[in-house]
Amino acid sequence: MSVLIDTVYDIVVIGAGVEGSATALSLINSDKTCTVAVLEQFQLGHTRGSSHGGSRIIRSSYDVQCYADMMPEAFKLWDEIEKEAGIQLYYKTYGTFFGHPDSAIKLIIDNFQRLNCDHEVLSGREANERYKFFQLPEEFICAVDKSAGILAATKVLQVLQSLFTKKGGTIIDSCQVTAIIPGDIITLETNKGSLKTKKIVITAGPWSSKLLEPLGLKLPLRVMRAEVFYWKVDHPELCTVGSSSRTMGVFSQSLDKNISCYGIPCFEYPGLVKISPHNSTEVDPDNRDANPSPHGIKEVAKFVETFFQGINLTPSIVEYCLTTLTPDEDFILDQHPQHHNIIIGAGFSGHGFKLAPVVGKLLAELALDLPSSYDLQPFRLSRLLK
Repeated sequence: MSVLIDTVYDIVVIGAGVEGSATALSLINSDKTCTVAVLEQFQLGHTRGSSHGGSRIIRSSYDVQCYADMMPEAFKLWDEIEKEAGIQLYYKTYGTFFGHPDSAIKLIIDNFQRLNCDHEVLSGREANERYKFFQLPEEFICAVDKSAGILAATKVLQVLQSLFTKKGGTIIDSCQVTAIIPGDIITLETNKGSLKTKKIVITAGPWSSKLLEPLGLKLPLRVMRAEVFYWKVDHPELCTVGSSSRTMGVFSQSLDKNISCYGIPCFEYPGLVKISPHNSTEVDPDNRDANPSPHGIKEVAKFVETFFQGINLTPSIVEYCLTTLTPDEDFILDQHPQHHNIIIGAGFSGHGFKLAPVVGKLLAELALDLPSSYDLQPFRLSRLLK
């Protein structure tokens, strides 16, 4: 195997999605003397993983306390990144999160109150009166998250990577890691040659298991193909970002596992709202499109017909991305149990994008042997290895 770079890096990050890119930037911000490289198996800007596309939801609303506790810092770090880059990444809309009174909405409202988040609680009837696109059952509760909005996903990746390289970091794309040889100095074999590093951070998303299994870690990770649908609206002025406080914001609902969707107002494509199912289909990440027919159209069309008005019931655009689920849908942020210079960030379970700056900070702290800013117990590997 030829040598890719004849140096020993301090840290190499494997995977240049949002978590890996945020980690790399946090590393170089935390220790300016640290030599950091990021390896990405595809060309930058690819659409094969979990971080591409025009939009992701950002919100304070969480029914799980550990994530709710991280969101204030996430908003702060996104603001700092925007200011440093001089590019808008966060588009504030507001968010509506609706469901039965005995659903997870109760926990979301509890966390709003505990963290003093700016919010309102409306009945279904009150939500329908304010937002003319809704037709919610009167007995529903609608929690309005005043902080919620949209992250421009593709721009986010470009900004994180640009800031990282401007500060001396190295990104090598089209560089697939084919083997990790552990030791005090780790050897990485790639399709472009080998390189050496003192530590690695694995943020390989759907490909995490394929890298970890040869290292003795068989984790219960499921790679899912998420379907992303865009639907034509009759009145774009009611559903376009920034029109007014009564136009559509981001939204999600808590009903049951058979019908569970989220949505984003017209942002990426004029006149089209994004409404997609939380449910998805398990796939091999290297064969994502082997069965290209979407499965969730009927489910989402029923959701749209039930709770909205003025939206066409046939999607105009269908796209895909991959998510990687842990059994409990909590992240993995930990060291390898035998090789402590191998740090693992995986299993972001479809809700990690908004938290990427905090995740990057936590993974950087692990890699740099710094005290952790948060309790990492919910994210330990040990819970999955019992």
